[in-house]
Amino acid sequence: DLEDRAKIVELLRPERIGVTLSEEFQLHPEQSTDAIILHHPEAKYFNAR
Repeated sequence: DLEDRAKIVELLRPERIGVTLSEEFQLHPEQSTDAIILHHPEAKYFNAR
């Protein structure tokens, strides 16, 4: 849901590095991406074979 991107923008404040959010919830410049990544202490890394 792109509307959730507004919450991420509020937390990360991307305007500090020149990234803005349009009324259509698209990031500009176009190559920009956003994410909040959290580590869980019980998470395990694995390789699919």
